[in-house]
Amino acid sequence: MKTIRNLLLFIIISFCSLFICDNVFAASASISVKGTSRKIIVGETVKVTITVSSSSKSSPLGAWEFDVKYDSTKLSLVNSTLESKTRSVGYSNNDSTFSKTYTMTFKAKKSGTAKVYVDNSLVVDFNTEKPVTSSEGSTSLSIITQSELEESYSKDNYLSSLSVSGYNLTPKFDKNTLEYSLEVENDVREITVSAKANDSKAEVEGTGKHSLVEGSNEIKVSVTAENGNVRNYVLNVIVKELDPVYINIEEKTYTVVRKTEDLEYPTTFIPTTTIIQSETVPAFESTITGYLLVALRDENGNVEFYIVDGDTYKLYKETSFSGIVLYIIEPEKDDIPEGYELTSMSIAGVATNAYKSDSANYPLLYGINVQTGKTNWYTYDEDELTLQRYMEPKNVEVEEVDATKYFIIIGILGGSTILLLVFILLLNSKLRKYVSKKIAI
Repeated sequence: MKTIRNLLLFIIISFCSLFICDNVFAASASISVKGTSRKIIVGETVKVTITVSSSSKSSPLGAWEFDVKYDSTKLSLVNSTLESKTRSVGYSNNDSTFSKTYTMTFKAKKSGTAKVYVDNSLVVDFNTEKPVTSSEGSTSLSIITQSELEESYSKDNYLSSLSVSGYNLTPKFDKNTLEYSLEVENDVREITVSAKANDSKAEVEGTGKHSLVEGSNEIKVSVTAENGNVRNYVLNVIVKELDPVYINIEEKTYTVVRKTEDLEYPTTFIPTTTIIQSETVPAFESTITGYLLVALRDENGNVEFYIVDGDTYKLYKETSFSGIVLYIIEPEKDDIPEGYELTSMSIAGVATNAYKSDSANYPLLYGINVQTGKTNWYTYDEDELTLQRYMEPKNVEVEEVDATKYFIIIGILGGSTILLLVFILLLNSKLRKYVSKKIAI
């Protein structure tokens, strides 16, 4: 009996398909198509689900047929649970079937939007054995290449906030400012760092509790954007010394750095000590230049080296060129080459005093070669970033010569030449006469 019933259902489906049956009842069905909402990379596979379902619990499915169509220029079919790969012709043996689900697996071939949809559908009610109205679903799959995917990733690797619990940062937080300083009391041995990414897709590392030691502590907070780009924010945390030595320079207060283990001091200097305000502190000396340096920290935590000369402190900065390390100093006014005027130019990102002339192609720098201890003027090639010792051109005096002297000399030489020619001609004439007489004898 079941076989006869199923056969009758298929006959009805086929009849309605051929003659476009208009006898549609109130019961209805739907054929949905669902894919993924994410972007599919070319070369990946994607699963699409097709479900035939009745809209009423009192109208079970009897039979159904439909085609599934897709954009074959962008998709290739890998697997299908449909009865005929892209076509379904199914039926139910009982009155408890209200839905039937199929899956199709596609491989993405080309970037673009690929549509998968149902067409030529027909659904028959189990009880009435008559067709019902059915809606035909579809889905659109977005396909992109790997490079297109990477280009779509967010490049935002900024922080929206950065703070240390219980303290204020210097300067005030700004997402474009990458370095901050903070000073804490000597007994503080731990701080808590908080930070939030500007983009929810970015990852932040370096937050939480950090242990501190006396002196300088560098804490790095890294932000990795969705596309992999990393931005680092740095906190320079200074734990105060127990008995700091303060120095005032041009109305600013500095402290002598006593923990010098992590300091990168100039290569031509060696560690030593000196006495400041009756305290023995670390220092660095050069046997080449004779300079004595100490490291001073300003109120913002920045550390610089200063030349110590009694109670005088002068900032010491070396500038490295190709093969030469120079400590630029100010020349005496009388030592400045003629025609050159003081100007400021950027060398390695630092404003530096230089001297330029309208008649010269290269500016001049004046300083001490820290490798030799010699002070010289140097010509600076801004393109090659090289130095060459400057040799001041010497004025050559040209003696004015009286032209009449040359005319007299030329006249004497000319007259002598003419007399010599006359003498040669006379001598030649006498020789010829003498030869003629000899021949006649």
